[in-house]
Amino acid sequence: MLIFKKDRYELFSIDIPSKKIFKIISNQIPNSIFSKLNFYFFKKISNKKIINIYCIKRNKEISSIVTTTTVDNYSNLKKEIITYLLFNPWIILQNLRFFVNSIKRDSNEINNKDKKKYLHLLHFIVFKKKFSNLTLKKKDKIINFFLKEIVKKNDAKIFYLCYERNNFKAHNYYKRNNYYIYKQNEKVFFIRKRIL
Repeated sequence: MLIFKKDRYELFSIDIPSKKIFKIISNQIPNSIFSKLNFYFFKKISNKKIINIYCIKRNKEISSIVTTTTVDNYSNLKKEIITYLLFNPWIILQNLRFFVNSIKRDSNEINNKDKKKYLHLLHFIVFKKKFSNLTLKKKDKIINFFLKEIVKKNDAKIFYLCYERNNFKAHNYYKRNNYYIYKQNEKVFFIRKRIL
């Protein structure tokens, strides 16, 4: 469903995810737990509205993918993942180091009293070449416009997320756009930003 247009780019809400979107997320973000799960699990949690999927497109081609979840649905997502892994223990055995490291990553912490104000940014993928005709400032302006529309659509005010410390592209973007590091450990930054 088309949500908004800006400067020849379009923001879509994806109700039925494709295998293409799942593969992009799995390949572009190998540290995401979804890279160890399958498309049918991804489709299931999307159908249950546990996560929301958005695409920014230009000329019908994907320029960016964004997935989000609410604070409550983030808890539901973890339960769904645990249940799935209990029924598929071989996934843990084949990826033991990955899951041990995931547990060590710690977790985002927010004030539960204000949880309706927060929206968890799960995945944020930008294809630089799809914005190559723009200055960095203009690219950020378009992306931030669409991120703001996503926050508004979810009746939230604040984005929060985490990313690996060695993800320098992400770090540069979030620093450039004034996201606040409110927690960190040896491997991960936990950040947030009031959008509205």
